[in-house]
Amino acid sequence: MADEFRKLASIQIINNIEPIEGKDRIVLAHILGWNVIVGKDDFKVGDKCVYIEVDSVLDPNNPVFEQARKRSNRIKTIKMAGIYSQGIAYPLSAFNMNPDKYSVGDDVTDILKIKKYDPQTEEEEKLNISTKPVKKYPQFLMRWSWFRKLVLPSKRQQKGFPMQISKTDEIRCQVIPNILQYKEPMVVTEKINGSSLSALLIKTKTWFGKTKYEFILCSRNLRLWTPDGSYYWEMAKKYNLEEKLKEMIGNNEWVAIQGEVYGPSIQKNPYKLNSRELRVFNLIYPSGRLGSIEAKEICEKYGLMFVPILDENFVLPDTVEEMLKYATSKSVINPNVMREGVVVRSKDGKRSFKAVSPEYLLKYEE
Repeated sequence: MADEFRKLASIQIINNIEPIEGKDRIVLAHILGWNVIVGKDDFKVGDKCVYIEVDSVLDPNNPVFEQARKRSNRIKTIKMAGIYSQGIAYPLSAFNMNPDKYSVGDDVTDILKIKKYDPQTEEEEKLNISTKPVKKYPQFLMRWSWFRKLVLPSKRQQKGFPMQISKTDEIRCQVIPNILQYKEPMVVTEKINGSSLSALLIKTKTWFGKTKYEFILCSRNLRLWTPDGSYYWEMAKKYNLEEKLKEMIGNNEWVAIQGEVYGPSIQKNPYKLNSRELRVFNLIYPSGRLGSIEAKEICEKYGLMFVPILDENFVLPDTVEEMLKYATSKSVINPNVMREGVVVRSKDGKRSFKAVSPEYLLKYEE
């Protein structure tokens, strides 16, 4: 599921409430697959609530959030009384919402003016990435607005992704806890904490029958039109991505890879590396995304590193808590540090989700 469809704030149900040992004023509420510490008398099992996920930035002008903002304006993973709590829950009455007018699952992110905390967007702004296409036409022709509209992409297209691919993000297991009922063996890879890169190669035929290629490079959020000093173009050059994709495209109209750039100057370099690297996690053709095992074989055949595969026959546990416990371990990239979590996919690549270690999030204040 693409990140732009994430419901940061939504109407949900209190599925269960558990006491917290030694605490009289707080209890642990279960919402979807999330554990959330709430006031003892705030909810009953079956109540509707407004649930706000981690990574949410609260509206500074809403007085309802005043108490939460004393801790942080951004919702983070916290640990209290030895228990991890992720997100925050409010009764609908706190926002004068009529429960009869809202259904479970309704997205209220925009209503509450909730924004997403997105450190990669902040990094993109610092890098001064070029998103303007190169002008390949005579200057005198570019003076005419009708000609510019004809040959140049719109402002939306300049920053947007090509239609063949979408922004990268996996849905968290807590959002879809029923996925754990799927018991076919799945493939687990390490989730790398870095910056997302997408590279696409499109093959077309000219009027004269010659093969023409268009190479497209994207950051997490933007299409990058001209080579610059950013680490995205550094990776494109280091791994010779355009030529590698030409070798991988075969008889297909296009091929794309999506991966994670990590190392110095990226997300505070949690792996403590001396140089930047790229690991592929998606290999996509017009027929769809390949499964991780097949994608790894193809990528490594052409000299591209794939994200570490941890298990090729992983059977999902029964609970979210077990899944998160599995996600919490050491990194394959650097065994001296924690890994952020794992990505779990069906062998055909069609089902997938991520499990992010709450211990990692707490350590790195995420």
